[in-house]
Amino acid sequence: MSMMKRFLAEEEGMGTVEIVMIIAALMVIALLFREQITKFAENIMKIVFDESVIEAPSIPE
Repeated sequence: MSMMKRFLAEEEGMGTVEIVMIIAALMVIALLFREQITKFAENIMKIVFDESVIEAPSIPE
């Protein structure tokens, strides 16, 4: 019986379970909002890599 109590009291694997649960929750959120996340990322990429913002170097005369 004491072996069963020790087994139930042992918490070494709890960190792993918590990490797996957090990853699973993040994956569910990402799947639910994938269209919005994709649009957001595309807009950010357009802003960051917009070539109209880059100034052409001036050639000294």
